[in-house]
Amino acid sequence: MANNLQCLSAFLVGLMMTASTAVAFDNYKEFRRDRWDFELGTNFFYSEANYDNFGDGSTNLTSGNHYQLLDMNLSTRYMPTRSWSLFASGTMSSAESKNSVATRTNTTFTNIVAGFDFVIYDGLIQLVPEFGALIPMTEVAKSGDDALNSEGVYEFWGRLTAQKDYGTARIYGWIGYDYRGDGRSSLMPWGGGLQLKANSLRFGGEVLGSQSISDDKDTGTKYIRNAYLQNVNAGSYKFYSVNPSSIDTLFYATWMIDPKWSVQLNGGATVAGENAAAGYHAGAFIRYSFDLSEGYTEEHYAPTTYTPSSPSVAPAPTGRSNMYDRSDTTISTPSTRKFREDTNDGVDQKQFKARPTKKKKQPKQINIQEELDKTEFEVELKRGGR
Repeated sequence: MANNLQCLSAFLVGLMMTASTAVAFDNYKEFRRDRWDFELGTNFFYSEANYDNFGDGSTNLTSGNHYQLLDMNLSTRYMPTRSWSLFASGTMSSAESKNSVATRTNTTFTNIVAGFDFVIYDGLIQLVPEFGALIPMTEVAKSGDDALNSEGVYEFWGRLTAQKDYGTARIYGWIGYDYRGDGRSSLMPWGGGLQLKANSLRFGGEVLGSQSISDDKDTGTKYIRNAYLQNVNAGSYKFYSVNPSSIDTLFYATWMIDPKWSVQLNGGATVAGENAAAGYHAGAFIRYSFDLSEGYTEEHYAPTTYTPSSPSVAPAPTGRSNMYDRSDTTISTPSTRKFREDTNDGVDQKQFKARPTKKKKQPKQINIQEELDKTEFEVELKRGGR
């Protein structure tokens, strides 16, 4: 099976800086049979402010504090058919928080994401459900002193994407549900985007966000969580905040280098939120893709038609089986000519000679014409005798 590569159409990077880390591998879903993609990506987020309430704008962190996060992601997506795929990713995160007292850092392998998606309808638009899970590798140490680099809880989500490809433009949008463990609020992720194609370049942008649709277990004691975040995260609400909601933007450009490689640069900034960090983010990825079925072709079956004038004959084998040797089954002509039967056994051999058989007499064939002439002659004689 040949592993030749084809050009991968640009996808919007799935590692977005929203309040929830449970996001899709790709926002615009493309399905190509026996396709396997590998992607190495990075995202950087920087914040000096928070959103306390929707509509009130952002509030700066005290004393010039700041929080920053660098994610490194290794992702893969396999499409066995033209209608569904499997995806997975792992994330290494490095966080830094700085306040007037200290600078705290924390670098760990934070989570593993796995899921699948499939086409449920392909008509006027294409509908693609997606289901996934996030497994945390670290948890929030409520008595620790390190900066937080993830939510640290299990997440399970499902969402529905509606998309349409118009050739030079693609539009898409999605809405879903994200359940988070450890008593955190459940979220409703949503978003929409537009992508334009120009030769080997792809340009796009989207508006996306998440909304808390249930209360956190610590809603009544929110001040305790905020005090903890003030200590370890310089007051930033990037992670572990109570009932977070946010609206974000993302813009990107992808260059299709050749049939094997594509790279993307992206960036954006938050525009509104509640109990969430305000800031900007920038990222990039490099993607390697290959087609497992490229170069593999099946010969077309051509049935043989039988005709009486030229019957179909199975081709004769060109060789013999190795189970026997041809020389063992061949009788040479000279040895056959010299063969004589031994008859000196005391028995009269004349008794075994074949007796001549009598020929059967063949019935005399009657000439019909002669019989007719003879009959006619006798009739004439009888008439003359009268």
